[in-house]
Amino acid sequence: MRQNEIDKRIVRTKTAIRKAFISLVQKKDISAITVSELVEVASITRSTFYMYYGSVLEVRNDIEQEIMQNLEKIMDDNDWLTFMVNPYPLLSSISQEIIKYDEYNRYILLRGSSSHLFELLNRHVVTEFLDYVKRNNVDIDAARAKYIAAFIAAGIEECFTLWYNHQSTLTLEELCQRMSELIKAGLASIRGLDGKPLDNASDHGDQN
Repeated sequence: MRQNEIDKRIVRTKTAIRKAFISLVQKKDISAITVSELVEVASITRSTFYMYYGSVLEVRNDIEQEIMQNLEKIMDDNDWLTFMVNPYPLLSSISQEIIKYDEYNRYILLRGSSSHLFELLNRHVVTEFLDYVKRNNVDIDAARAKYIAAFIAAGIEECFTLWYNHQSTLTLEELCQRMSELIKAGLASIRGLDGKPLDNASDHGDQN
């Protein structure tokens, strides 16, 4: 069998397993999903499953790793000082990623099933923001920066989750616009506590 045919078979099999996982996680808690259920939904044998994964949790980790890699790239490609002035571009990019991976939407946004993923994402946002503040000598102390990053990450998560679980009539674009307004207002309030803006934030925003 040619290598490209083998590669296609591997992709098909892993896709079937991942889709089966997504289907099952909408009906029950991850801890309650068994390999037997997974292979039945995926229409494969247990031996085939164990060729690619050692457990149900490894399937979850595989899906989360792909989602995180794409979301991390989006965040890495965006400038955090620009985000402070205008959060909309980053929020819009995240929403477009959600649309692109529509088959995983329920896993990404379904309340409860994706808590582990959001924990990873929130931790990444906080770490990356603090690193950015340190590298660029932003005029804000580390403790305050950590609270700001945690506030932003938790707020974005909750808004996207509420939007999905409550089947809001808002479009994703409208949701991003409203979140952007709220984040800008919140950051302005935080900066106003001591009357000191983030270093060069307004100048940086004007240049873009």
